[in-house]
Amino acid sequence: MRNIIITDGKVNLRATLNDTLAAKDFEKRLPFSCSGHDSGIDYCCSAASGLYNPLETQTGWQNGDISLGGGWFALLYGGEEESGEYKNMMIIGKIKKDDLELIKEMPERVTLTVSAEGGMVK
Repeated sequence: MRNIIITDGKVNLRATLNDTLAAKDFEKRLPFSCSGHDSGIDYCCSAASGLYNPLETQTGWQNGDISLGGGWFALLYGGEEESGEYKNMMIIGKIKKDDLELIKEMPERVTLTVSAEGGMVK
């Protein structure tokens, strides 16, 4: 597991990547940037999915999860209760609970940069 920082240039979110194949593959891309918008339950940015193990996908999410799949990188900050209708979610990490509320300070449209805490991976 690797600690990461996700920022829009003003708000910094601390998070941790998990041990899935998709998270390990994503870590190789750091630092990573993408642009997207607030959907009301997540910040959704277009992004290539990369490698993943289909056996590591799940149904739904917990608020604070980070997903990468289906062409999207998403910070899932809400909608946990209704998320059971979303199948094959590839969860690659989790935003620190103490930082989850900071998402409300981000604008509707964002350019996010994800980097390894303490510096670049490469």
